[in-house]
Amino acid sequence: MASPDPWYDDEPPALRELGEAQANCALALGRLGGLVSMLDSAESRLFSYALLRTTIISALAQAGFADAAFRFNAWFGGLDRGPQENASSQWSAHAIARAVVGELSNHPWEPLATAAQTVAVSARFVSDRPDHLDLAAASDAVDRAVAIVVQADRPDESPLPIKALIALNALLAADQMFAPLEQGARMLGISGRDIAVDQPAPPTPLWAVDLALGSILTSAGILRPALPMPGAIRAEALRPAEGGRHDAIAVKALEASAVAMAGLIQDARTAASLMRARFSHLRSSARAPQVWMMLAGFAPLGLDQMTIAFGISRRGTYAVSDALTASGLAERVTEKGKVSLRATMSPTAEEPAYAAEAPALPALAIAEFDAAMAELDRLLSRSE
Repeated sequence: MASPDPWYDDEPPALRELGEAQANCALALGRLGGLVSMLDSAESRLFSYALLRTTIISALAQAGFADAAFRFNAWFGGLDRGPQENASSQWSAHAIARAVVGELSNHPWEPLATAAQTVAVSARFVSDRPDHLDLAAASDAVDRAVAIVVQADRPDESPLPIKALIALNALLAADQMFAPLEQGARMLGISGRDIAVDQPAPPTPLWAVDLALGSILTSAGILRPALPMPGAIRAEALRPAEGGRHDAIAVKALEASAVAMAGLIQDARTAASLMRARFSHLRSSARAPQVWMMLAGFAPLGLDQMTIAFGISRRGTYAVSDALTASGLAERVTEKGKVSLRATMSPTAEEPAYAAEAPALPALAIAEFDAAMAELDRLLSRSE
């Protein structure tokens, strides 16, 4: 039987894979752009906190700190040390986190800039060693990434940023700071013999490029504002692959980042809806909703952090804490002698009374329907 599309069958597999990846990426980016454009004020702030957290953790993971997500909350609150460094860690976790927060504190999108500024003043990121030089080097990496992204941007070539993305990866692969390093080896003496053991290649600061990548999407008219795209740039896409598959890898990475960000927006919309229902009785200037948005989107907060982040007096923090716990949206936790607030979604005793009776309503309606149908059957039998 002849193929319905012989041209497609003759197409090289790598080109076919790239075409499919481009189509899926375009769909994901279009959906993300639409979701961002429809965010209201509360949703924007919840999303901004979640995006900032995701961006920091993604940067740390890409830099080799595998336990960043696990340790993040306690580290942010100053309750524990930061993510564990290893032999491949180029800079300290503290330097990377501060570089990300510092860069996004100046972001042109006000909700994201405000979230970053709030985190910058309230964070208790503990540094295990002096890292002034690390922080300066991490900031330099961000500046270098911005310059390369500007160089790769091609707003007039296509309505999609695929060509610009491929050009960006080519520039990164040729750059001394971002090009992937070769895997090394270490000699170990075992039983009187020297044995070469492969060492993983140290990562380069591709997380810095994630921070600037959004400007390419903005130039293409896809995304406004130019948001960071955590995890969109990967080392695998910078290495030549068999059959040219590295371009498809790059496009798939961008798609995955867009899908993840769309998930953050959906979570923010759900949280905003719940917040409005629980806090509808409060004044618009109340601090409790502001505090809860940071708890729900970013991390638990100690009472001292709340004071610094939102300008609340020590006495006021207890009033906010009481309001949040009474609403069922937060709970007090004590760790290492320090009280902090953690966001929850638990029901509260103040739920409307009709909620508990809701399951009985369908049964009543069904009973009335059955009675009406029985009466109709009786009338029909009489007419016969």
